[in-house]
Amino acid sequence: MNLAGRSRDHVESLLSALDDSYESFPVTQTTVSVPSETYDPIARKWRQEVARADVHVRNDAGEVLVSTDEEGPRAPSAIVAAGESLEEGARRAVTRSLGVECRLDGLAGVTIAGVQHEDDADANPIYRLLVVFTGQRVAGTPSRASEWRAEPPDSQLLI
Repeated sequence: MNLAGRSRDHVESLLSALDDSYESFPVTQTTVSVPSETYDPIARKWRQEVARADVHVRNDAGEVLVSTDEEGPRAPSAIVAAGESLEEGARRAVTRSLGVECRLDGLAGVTIAGVQHEDDADANPIYRLLVVFTGQRVAGTPSRASEWRAEPPDSQLLI
């Protein structure tokens, strides 16, 4: 089986696991064309970096905790490594970025991204999964580089 088939099967396996664990969630699909300097590392690391997980962490007032820096507000995000569950990667991102622990309680959405090489039509597409979890803060004090906001920032399609 080629790279496209293997990465597609892996994404389908991850989606199946999410479907078993969460009641319902929206799934979108997109295709992006990227240059060699982006495509080649993704092709080399697709087995080690299986997905990206973002988290919208809320407090009792319904506000969302976001990381703030020179790039602006953003949800905590992590590349999920092979052998790590999507949920483990998401919780790791929250602790690392925001300094708090959270309980994941749902999915805001899932995107299946087909990554194509913009300069090589014969290159196999690589499929990646981008997951946005919802959660509640359960412990810890937010870091100084974070703030509570009324709405979550838009999740960016970062492959």
